[in-house]
Amino acid sequence: MVLALVGVSHRDVALDELERLSSAAPGLARHLVDASADVAGATVLATCNRFEVYLDLVRFHDAVDLTTHAVSARTGLSHDVVADSMRVVVGGSVPQHLFSVSAGLESMVVGEDEIAGQVRASLATAHAEGTTSPALERMLQRALATSKSVTRSTGLGAAGRSIVSVGLDIVEQRHGPIAGRTAMVIGTGSYARIVVAALQRRGCVEIGVYSSSGRAASFAASHDVAAIEVSGLPTALGAADLVVACSGAPHPLVDLALVQAAGVGSRGPLPVLDPALSADVAPDVRALPEVDVIDLAVVGAHAPAEHAAAILEAQDIVLAAVRDFEDGETGRTADHAVVAMRAHVMGIISEEIERIRRRVDEETAEEVARSLSRVSNAILHTPSVRAQELARTGDFADYRKAVHTLFGIDVDVDG
Repeated sequence: MVLALVGVSHRDVALDELERLSSAAPGLARHLVDASADVAGATVLATCNRFEVYLDLVRFHDAVDLTTHAVSARTGLSHDVVADSMRVVVGGSVPQHLFSVSAGLESMVVGEDEIAGQVRASLATAHAEGTTSPALERMLQRALATSKSVTRSTGLGAAGRSIVSVGLDIVEQRHGPIAGRTAMVIGTGSYARIVVAALQRRGCVEIGVYSSSGRAASFAASHDVAAIEVSGLPTALGAADLVVACSGAPHPLVDLALVQAAGVGSRGPLPVLDPALSADVAPDVRALPEVDVIDLAVVGAHAPAEHAAAILEAQDIVLAAVRDFEDGETGRTADHAVVAMRAHVMGIISEEIERIRRRVDEETAEEVARSLSRVSNAILHTPSVRAQELARTGDFADYRKAVHTLFGIDVDVDG
């Protein structure tokens, strides 16, 4: 099996292009697994920073082409555009990239604390859709563990802030403290939960939530905020000191008609934080002097430079985790040889025990069986350990030959 990554991030393309590519995410992993026997597993990580498809492959090139063609078909972009935009990573660089991503080292805001949850959510989706594989499962779980190690062991977790936190910092720099003011949140998804918690920590006294999908009431009841009905949207917008738009809707919810109906701007420019990849604020609203839109591009430009020592320490943790992961994966090459040897020896022992049972009483037979089991485990211990060591050092081919010569066993390392 070969681990591969086909993906794109905010470092590679403009945010509007990233948004277009990310629209291919729903159901993509299931499609890839169903479409080809070359794809043993697939997991999609789609966030405001990146759109990445992690693959466990039998054959490399055909599966990569399948992925880019699938993204092209789902987005309406030409295959050439998709293939040129999405980079391909293979082998040991894949876990290194994922571990760095999970630790927040590849984010627009270095050290941001939302990405680990997004990686966990992508794994949960793969579980629900049945698209993960043992190798992908191990890699993703190790990535999450590495993220925890970075948070626990470095100053990056404390210094690194989420996109929402940086966005709210910009709001306060431009428009004064949030404490004691009124905010309106558009959306009720996971991003909205982060936003509401951040606003409450900063002392926002009144928070209203609007949902175009009708979930505002249930969200408000569980988050100690007020629900905004569609009829009350202009009034709520006009009364707000701050708007955070994070609905993820396919079309802008804050349009020119709504802003004009709300009479926005009578108390000075209204700060609107629009941190989602799919913008909630219409282009003609962004041009108004009555509105100050703070979107991902603004957040990225103001993202703080984190402490260099914390980043270096986090990178060391990531590299050590990658080495351990690769050692473990390489060592698995020997598993088939160890299983084959043990099965061969235990088969001989089982036949001998059956012959003994026909000649002695049951108690004696059981004692002999236990003795033979202890002897076989002692004999096979060193060859088993040695198999793992040789697999990790790349010298396993000679070991396979020795197993064949001694036991007559042919070991298929691909399982």
